[in-house]
Amino acid sequence: MRGIIIFTITTSICYLSLLLPFGMSTEQSSANRGRSELEAARLAVIGDFKVGLDKLSREIELYQQVAATEQVAQLRQQHAATREAFKRVEWLLEYIDPTAVKRFINGAPLPKTEPHVPAIVIIEPSGLQRLDELVWEEEPDFAAVRKMLNKLQREYADLQLYARNRRLQHRQLFEALRLEVVRIFTLGVSGFDTPASGLAMTENLATLLAIDHVYDYYAESVEEQDAILHRRIVTALRRGEELLSGADFNTFNRLTFLTEVINPLTSGLVDAQELLEVEFSAAARNPVNPRAKLLFGADWLNADVYAKLPLSDYEAARVELGRLLFFDPILSTNNQRACASCHLPEKAFTDGSARSLALDREGTILRNSPTLINSVFAEKFFYDLREERLDRQIKHVVHDSLEFATDFIEIVEKLSQSEEYVALFRAAYPENPDYMLSRYSVSDALGRFVKSLRAHNSPFDRMARGEAAADSEVAAGFNLFMGKAACGTCHFAPTFSGLVPPYFRESESEVLGVPATKVWENAQIDSDLGRLTNSKPGDEAYFHAFSFKTPTVRNAALTAPYMHNGVYAELEEVMDFYNRGGGAGIGSFVDHQTLPPDALELDTEEIGSLITFMEALTDTSGLTKTPIHLPEFSVAEWNGRRIGGEY
Repeated sequence: MRGIIIFTITTSICYLSLLLPFGMSTEQSSANRGRSELEAARLAVIGDFKVGLDKLSREIELYQQVAATEQVAQLRQQHAATREAFKRVEWLLEYIDPTAVKRFINGAPLPKTEPHVPAIVIIEPSGLQRLDELVWEEEPDFAAVRKMLNKLQREYADLQLYARNRRLQHRQLFEALRLEVVRIFTLGVSGFDTPASGLAMTENLATLLAIDHVYDYYAESVEEQDAILHRRIVTALRRGEELLSGADFNTFNRLTFLTEVINPLTSGLVDAQELLEVEFSAAARNPVNPRAKLLFGADWLNADVYAKLPLSDYEAARVELGRLLFFDPILSTNNQRACASCHLPEKAFTDGSARSLALDREGTILRNSPTLINSVFAEKFFYDLREERLDRQIKHVVHDSLEFATDFIEIVEKLSQSEEYVALFRAAYPENPDYMLSRYSVSDALGRFVKSLRAHNSPFDRMARGEAAADSEVAAGFNLFMGKAACGTCHFAPTFSGLVPPYFRESESEVLGVPATKVWENAQIDSDLGRLTNSKPGDEAYFHAFSFKTPTVRNAALTAPYMHNGVYAELEEVMDFYNRGGGAGIGSFVDHQTLPPDALELDTEEIGSLITFMEALTDTSGLTKTPIHLPEFSVAEWNGRRIGGEY
């Protein structure tokens, strides 16, 4: 019997050795098989993508042929077919070359200026979004359509060639998928892509089906290792397809779509990427945290990237020093004005005035004081987008004769006369003794304090993450905000500002036609030219006249009055302005207004729901702490300063 057992074991070992490569364990063989399956999935995805690129090319050619017939119905039908073909490949095409797609294929139908050149070079809008407007005009200009299609065909041919030859790894495919999920929610269901045709929901379904098709190649590998994760992703995809099939744009429940489809997909794709041991991009270079799982999570955006102030070993000390400086009027020439004079914590770091009071109470400064909470999440700063660094904002305030009216030499000399301040700077900046107390450390500390003013736990945030039950009126307001009211096409989720998804790299400005005074007929536009006069040569284009940075509506319940000039005291008035079509609806018309001039036709109940939603974006928790005392100085008359300034 013992001999039979030995023979059986020996035979089994010999048999296994024939199955496995020499010296390879069962685990190694399984790992190799897994890698082979993943490689097959990658190649299949890229192969399908190339097929999709070819299909889009054919649809553009058909579009050109149909345009030559000048048949409106057929033209619109082919426009829809071309856009759907684009949506099938958008997820990876835009990842490969977002600049080309935005400029030539599917950018917003607004003029831009060529960046990084010494002259004003205007880039006229072109591509599918501009065609969406042209084709859905009451009487389409066929010559203009044909001209734009010819340009689209030329530009796409170059992009197609580049995209076909781009080598792509699993990491890039997973990143592109997650970005496309975000794009569906932040731009797709808001109708951003389809300004005239109303094809948003059909296109969103096509996009989600494309994501489903790509995931299917990885599904077996995911399911083998984590069946629960696989079911979570598949369930979300099926639910999304169910919700989008035949959906009506105005009644579509975007909050349900977020919690039941978008959240499981953004988190599930990250989990799948980790499960399959696919590498992640370096977080330090990305505005979007590569491992963040929820769009409305506190970790979705990387504040350090926006601030250009990487975390320091002395971060806490620098933030606290920045807080002291923020509330200390010693920074101003008369020792009476502080940063907190115009940015009160209890008002979400605004001041409640139409325009902030100027130095020595002599008039006001030019514009309304914006909130500082979440202000770090921006490409550029100030209403006119004149500053590109968070920590350099202070220099504008320091030098402005209406604000601090001083310079850094005077500020450093004053701070040097406080032993307490010197000790605090020494503790916060020990590695740079030459710059321990300087304009750089003062600016850095203030910048880090402002960077710390982040809030992502409003009642709506908790609903969006599925941590709290949805309030029906808040949900109704959110659906209007992202849908019929079109607020979400400028105030993009999740910041609800002009920070453009899904890359969140660009801050937009808009021309609204804001009036000088609150009148509802024959209004005169406010004389402030905004971005046009920000002293940035690249912004000196005609369409930047009266253009202002799109602010966040988070904490809007605390930040009245509204607009760059504080013309509207109540949110109801703001909504009335938008409901009429902005300046075009009240007489303060400017021909390059970027806000659509059409009336929104929102009723009183809908406006109430929108305001309820915006009120649910209130969150200042943990951010309103003020210093207990201010440092003492050797100059007696400087002591006894009021925390936050005299006025």
